[in-house]
Amino acid sequence: MFGRKRELSDDQHPFTDFPFLMVSGLGRSGTTVLRNCIAAHPEINGRNKESNYAYYLMRGANLFMENEFGRSNLAVKESEFWKCHQQLLLNLLWPRTSIRNLKNSKVVATYSKMDPRSAMGMAQAFPKHAICHIVRNGIEVVSSFRAFKNFQHMSFREVCDHWQAQFLMVQYCRDNPHATLIRYEWLENDNQQLVATLTLVLMFLGLEFHDDCLAPLKKRFHPTICQGESRQDSEDLSKRSNRWRFWTGEERTVFTDVCGAAMAEMGYDLPWHDA
Repeated sequence: MFGRKRELSDDQHPFTDFPFLMVSGLGRSGTTVLRNCIAAHPEINGRNKESNYAYYLMRGANLFMENEFGRSNLAVKESEFWKCHQQLLLNLLWPRTSIRNLKNSKVVATYSKMDPRSAMGMAQAFPKHAICHIVRNGIEVVSSFRAFKNFQHMSFREVCDHWQAQFLMVQYCRDNPHATLIRYEWLENDNQQLVATLTLVLMFLGLEFHDDCLAPLKKRFHPTICQGESRQDSEDLSKRSNRWRFWTGEERTVFTDVCGAAMAEMGYDLPWHDA
């Protein structure tokens, strides 16, 4: 339809050939702390601000390329289509005039929520990439969402649906070697497992683990204070999984129906069954 497919400009972003490390995960699951740990590596150029733009761009591109009509009417080669999206994302996240520490950078990293479709788009646009997807006990996430003012417009069931939906990404990580699961608990009480996992991820991208990656863990966490608990209780790790005690019987039933299977798959208990 368009005749000969055009070639794009050779004016490439400075990070074009850099491996790309994406931190993903549901809000209230430790995404900020994990992103800071990775960005603390002296050879990683991490973007400080969290943005979901990569999710929308890569998901939309992947959906478009799954459509036969869309693919057949491309004005450029398929490889150039993905190159264009790669350059667009890099220029939006790292504008050339604001790049710092280019000389010492070997990997770029940022945060965006991800689902399998957007992750598949990332794989096309960034052949050298890795995804670290962090998960947290659904009871703690749902409780934290309900206490956080930005999400108080959501019903209890909607919050449960929100947590359960990210299980698709958990399954994607299990099936793809460039995607890795991180548990929130490792940030707080199992740093050895965190180090072992990040070491493998960084090795995959051509880097060695650096102790600077643990520095953000030394800063005091600021947990959400949920309804019915004191600040002291909110900071006690052993009590966070007990937040279900403030739920009604109906809410526990809803959580079991919506999230029970995913909780079991990820090794989290439904404690009210034993209460």
